[in-house]
Formats: sequence, structure tokens, C-alpha cells
Amino acid sequence: MNKMVYGIATRHWSGWRDCVDSWIKTATESHPFICVPNMPILPAFQLIYLGTSEPIIALIHDDVVIYEKGWDQRVLHQFEDPTVGLVGFGGALGHGTPNLYQVPYHLPNLARQHFMSNMRSAEQHGTRFAGDRDVAVLDGMALFVRRSVLDAWGGWPVAETIGYFMYAENLCCEVRRQGLRIRLCGVDFEHLGGKSSGTELPHSYEDEHRYFYERNKDVMPFSVPR
Repeated sequence: MNKMVYGIATRHWSGWRDCVDSWIKTATESHPFICVPNMPILPAFQLIYLGTSEPIIALIHDDVVIYEKGWDQRVLHQFEDPTVGLVGFGGALGHGTPNLYQVPYHLPNLARQHFMSNMRSAEQHGTRFAGDRDVAVLDGMALFVRRSVLDAWGGWPVAETIGYFMYAENLCCEVRRQGLRIRLCGVDFEHLGGKSSGTELPHSYEDEHRYFYERNKDVMPFSVPR
């Protein structure tokens, strides 16, 4: 059986195929794919989960361009360690401020701390990092999740107040809740950004953050050593 499957949620913006082609051309192996068009993000991810069987699901935004040859082997190597549940291309050392639940709810206190990546525009978003290491939280632009994590979660929580804004953060909390590690791979890539939005969102920005704040107190805030 193949080790990994591409799960592509797309709204068919004009350059999406070129982006996907960049993943394929730079990968060492050929990986199967499933494409779910024109759906909200969580129902699309749930269909990808239910419609595949590979142990690792690659959920890469359709506006991500990968430049690094052999990136797939670098990602899959992380999963050789059974304590790793999630891998991504951009992540932060801290998730939430240390006093998150010691003060009244304040949405900015949920922010990532010390973001790192090796995207072509890394310095515009944080610090450049080309290695591999543990992180607290990942950006949703490129996520590689162990299927067993979703199995234990009962699949993606499509009935909850989780959607476009906070799906990656909720997944990271669930990975930590399961006692697994999150890894950052400093792969050479770029995120073009903003190409896949456009349909009505099921939940507001504020509602998703409030839900996140209330439902993840057991694993927030969280940080890893620098």
C-alpha cells in the first residue's frame, strides 16, 4: 500500500494545477490523490479521510508551490517515529500566551509564538528555518497527518464550530491531547496565499476562536524548548 495520499481540496482557481504539479515533480515517489472541489474545508477533509486508506494524508493548500526535490521522503521520514502524529511546513514554538487562562478572554492571546518556516518569503512571517524539529503548532497551508490521529478523533469534527479559520489549530491540540509530537520540516516552498477562498464560511472568525478557547483548555497554552 502507498504510504501517503494527496488530499486536494480546491476551488479550481486558475493556477491550482501548476501548484499540484510542483508537488508531483519534486517528490521522489508517486503518491495517489483524491480531489474534492468546491466544498467548505472541513467537509472536504472529511471526504478525503473517508475516501482513502493510506496511513499518511497530505493536506496541502492548492496555492502552495514546492521547490525542494525529495521533500516527500523528508516528511515521511518523520513518521518513522511512532510518537509523531503531525508534520508541516510552517510552525511555531509556542501556542497561546503563558497567561492565556489567567486573564479574561482576549482573542490575540491565542496567537502562535515564534513562527518559523523555509518558505521563500519566510522573513515576512517570522524566522527562517530549514531543519527539522518539534513545534507546538503548525500552519494549515501544509499538513501531513497520521490517519490514526483522525481515527482516534472520530474523523474531522464537522458538526463543531471548527472551519476555515481554526481547523489546523484544533488538529494540533488534538495531536497534543493524544500525547503525540508535532514536527516542522523546513522544506523550500512558497505559499501564494488567498487563492482558494471565496464561498460563504460556515462560522465566523470570532466564533471559531471562542470555541477553540473554550474546548482546548486541557492542552493550551503549550510550548516547546527553543
